[in-house]
Amino acid sequence: MAHLIFLSLLVSLDGFFSGFTFRLKKIRICLPQLLFISLCPLVIVTAVMLSSQRMTAGIPAGAAKGLGFVLFFCLAYLSFADALKKRKSSPPSLITMINNPASSDLDHNQRLSSREALLLGLALSLDNAVLGFSFALDGAPVISTALCFAFVNFLLVMAGNLCPGLPFIDRFEKGSEYLPSLLFLILAFSRLL
Repeated sequence: MAHLIFLSLLVSLDGFFSGFTFRLKKIRICLPQLLFISLCPLVIVTAVMLSSQRMTAGIPAGAAKGLGFVLFFCLAYLSFADALKKRKSSPPSLITMINNPASSDLDHNQRLSSREALLLGLALSLDNAVLGFSFALDGAPVISTALCFAFVNFLLVMAGNLCPGLPFIDRFEKGSEYLPSLLFLILAFSRLL
């Protein structure tokens, strides 16, 4: 269980930085939207785990770990490539929303709508889904894993959004678009251990 909570914290750090970024950009996240954001990992991880348990029955443990590594490595690559491009003119993709959560405020009204919260929730669930897939291959319980991901995501987005304005925040924001790539790489290599 401690392993699950630790990895939930690790994959939900992008949620903390999303909430943190919203605070910096003065974008409001109301409780219904926060719940909507957190509902996405619950639904997606449950669906991914149930389907992957059925599809991959009988895959050896080494192959499952290798597959988890490849999936996280691909997310790291896509996230890093998107952070380098810094496309501002095109509509944001889910990977762009991970690197720049403020881009999920599509109408720029400084408030997340339910639709924008859903898009952000889907973006924040990408790494949860990959880790849920890896846990399913390891035979982890579906409901407790999905609930843990959703609850930790909720807490971290809320904590990031409630973070007070500290003096080092401006310096921290400048390199934060590369943080998801680094986290995905850490998760990729953790699957090999």
